[in-house]
Amino acid sequence: MSSLPLLASLVGCDRSGFDQVPKPNEAYPSVVEIGELEVISLDQYNALAGEGSAASTWCNETSPGVARETVGDRTQDDDLPLCYYGQVGLSEIGGDIGGATFTFEGTGGNVCLVVDPETVFWNQAVESTTNRDNYSYPDLEEDDGDMDMFAGLSAYYTGSPGVEIGDFTGFYTDSLGNQIAIEYGLCTQVGAQGQDDAHAGRATPEYCTIDTSDYAGVEFTVVLESFSVPLDDGLLSFGVMAREGSCSGISECSLLGESLDEEGNVRDCTPQLEKAFCTEQNLEPFCCIHPDMCGEDANVDECESALDELSVGNIDELETAYCTENDCCD
Repeated sequence: MSSLPLLASLVGCDRSGFDQVPKPNEAYPSVVEIGELEVISLDQYNALAGEGSAASTWCNETSPGVARETVGDRTQDDDLPLCYYGQVGLSEIGGDIGGATFTFEGTGGNVCLVVDPETVFWNQAVESTTNRDNYSYPDLEEDDGDMDMFAGLSAYYTGSPGVEIGDFTGFYTDSLGNQIAIEYGLCTQVGAQGQDDAHAGRATPEYCTIDTSDYAGVEFTVVLESFSVPLDDGLLSFGVMAREGSCSGISECSLLGESLDEEGNVRDCTPQLEKAFCTEQNLEPFCCIHPDMCGEDANVDECESALDELSVGNIDELETAYCTENDCCD
């Protein structure tokens, strides 16, 4: 059997795939220690959510050092941040796991933990049971990242904050000399099909409820493991909070403004993108005007439907009509 076809195929293949692997950003560490966060009240969360894409500014301006409220039987610590927006770099290929950690103190009740990695990812358009035409414009994958969240009592955490990402797995040796693993993690997430220990997909928030009724005043550690770093800059930005109560009503729109540039500012055009996704729930006009913020392979019919909806004849007229009613990015 001749080997010429095989050799020809090898010679003809000039694609390595490295263009789909993000490059490490040496200016940013791959392991970040956030420190302790205050568990915020529902009123404080509503104030945070009301800031929209300026939420990161709200976090910086309200924490720490401002007067806090009494929540239940506890008084909040005015030296602790109320929430956190930050960035983590990419680990060296084949190196240690990257990510971030923070701690919070048990309140004696339920605490909702939320992390939202950049930017926004829509998949309702391809979901078989609840297809959403308004989200049918393709997503721009290069600017999306993914974080997996784990949490448990700090006493069981195996990592070293700011140095090495660990987990909540303990071990003991039984009478036969077998080493048995014990999982001490408390962050249980339920998947769309009801499966336990699930994780959300790319650019999608992860959240779980921790019952601290037996652990008032006890320290917990939360691990945000970098599962995927955006291809465009090798830098994963994210927002995170700990809120009193259970995680009801948490969505992509619960923490906005998490997509940051290398200077730590909200990335240009993302406030308008988040408004189109969360408030208007219609991506077509925005994406037709700003395709660089969405996907490249849009169906022409989608833009034509947006033109018809606003009774305009071309993209320039669409931009004029749309931007009269909405803020548009330059």
